[in-house]
Amino acid sequence: MAGVLLATAPAAADTVPIPTETPAPTPTVTPVPEPQVLPAGSEIGMAEVTRTIERVRVDISPSSGRFGVGQLITAKFSAPVRFRAKAEQAMTVTSPDPLPAGSWGWIDSTTAVYRPKQFWPGRTKINVNLDLRKVRLNSDASTIWVGGKTTTRVDSFRTARSLIAKINANSHQMKVYRDGKLVKVFGVSLGKPGFATRSGVKIITGEKYRWQRMTSGDLGLTDEYYDLNVPYAVRITPTGEFVHGAPWAASRIGQWNGSHGCTNLNVGPAKWFFNHVRAGDVTVTVNTGRAMETWNGSPGSYWNYTWAQWKAKSAL
Repeated sequence: MAGVLLATAPAAADTVPIPTETPAPTPTVTPVPEPQVLPAGSEIGMAEVTRTIERVRVDISPSSGRFGVGQLITAKFSAPVRFRAKAEQAMTVTSPDPLPAGSWGWIDSTTAVYRPKQFWPGRTKINVNLDLRKVRLNSDASTIWVGGKTTTRVDSFRTARSLIAKINANSHQMKVYRDGKLVKVFGVSLGKPGFATRSGVKIITGEKYRWQRMTSGDLGLTDEYYDLNVPYAVRITPTGEFVHGAPWAASRIGQWNGSHGCTNLNVGPAKWFFNHVRAGDVTVTVNTGRAMETWNGSPGSYWNYTWAQWKAKSAL
């Protein structure tokens, strides 16, 4: 039988794997945060912010309670204010009742005081409306200072009845007006030559003493001596002026001036005055020949600026 040739497949050649390229690793990129951009219309500004933001606080005094019609409003900031006009625009003073014109005045970089042109009306509510949150108040190369979240609010206080004591060195009288009506006339004795009482507006501080020791040493006197326990003493300046009882001076009260600068009253009138005045009540002294200083008893002493002088302290 003829041999049958069986066809066989040729031996497969050894398969040589084709090398494949190892994919290059994807580079790791640390994302760079975009600079903070403030919302459109923000008071802070439209530019990119790469500086530190510092929040500023503001304290208003008084922010509650009842005061006399001479009480001024103080705004104390926790950081210096450079953009003062913006700050003033965001601090308005209102009332349900008509108010006299008023203006903020800057005492220093952190302190503004609001003073009306005339004394406040009695028996009314005074609102200090703050809208300072996010308002830019200052900036430098590294920091922006803006109003913090508590700087948009309303603080309020009330005025009591109007009580104004008018003191005249020539007539040696104090006339007390309540709500514009004369209610009391008292004899007084003011400062003698060399110790003249100051003429001008002085605001009751609220500092009162049933008894107060006063000595010649308090004034640095070396040519005379006294050591007195003074009844019903009401402070009207930080430099030492009081309205007080002076039983040792009864012969000159209502007649001539002989004190060391205080306003002397007989004991009965001094007690009445002591019991009826409160912080913010007004005294106005005239005809002494010595002017009241604008620094002597802030903020009440700021009534002694003319209105034009006071408005010049505003940034608006």
